[in-house]
Amino acid sequence: MKKRVAFLFSGRGSLLGAVQDGLKKLSSELTLVITNNPKVDSSQLPISEGCYFTCIDHQNYKSRRDHENEISSLIDRYQIDLIVLGGYRRIFSTEFVERYGHKTINTHPSLLPAFVGDKAQLKAIQKGVRITGATVHFINNEVDQGPIITQAAVEVKPHYTESDLREAIIDVEKLALARAVHLFLEDKLEIKDDVVYVKSGHESELFV
Repeated sequence: MKKRVAFLFSGRGSLLGAVQDGLKKLSSELTLVITNNPKVDSSQLPISEGCYFTCIDHQNYKSRRDHENEISSLIDRYQIDLIVLGGYRRIFSTEFVERYGHKTINTHPSLLPAFVGDKAQLKAIQKGVRITGATVHFINNEVDQGPIITQAAVEVKPHYTESDLREAIIDVEKLALARAVHLFLEDKLEIKDDVVYVKSGHESELFV
């Protein structure tokens, strides 16, 4: 039976292709794509035939609970096995995390735990760090503090602007996300004491 993946985003959906890459050679499919950005043109996204796309704009709902319930109803209807947050700029409630956190992964444009929250690229430049990057992690009830699946580093060059760094991070973020998606769908990830391990045969190796 094919595993089903949902992708949620708020921006331009630049990481959607990475999810598709992670699905290659697997018995899995991208089933559901949700954005809260009403300006998105779905025809410009790499969405395969049969995948359901919709905009669920949080501004059209009276409460976060109502907005989340709309998302949850689709996740349940399509029997989603993995939820990928790729630049999704909404914080989920404790109820959502308790229900779906074990199968929801998020990408963040820094080497967590550094520079949590918004403007991570700008924060890195302002701090003068030489290395930053991207992190893929499971969600929990703390912003950008869930168990880390994988990370990829980027050199912060002296001439970089915030925009330059954003694009450089996206390049490695795509690779990290594809890897995390593939490992999750292959059932190769396990969490012990908030640390993610990759199964290797009958052993488990720290995933670094």
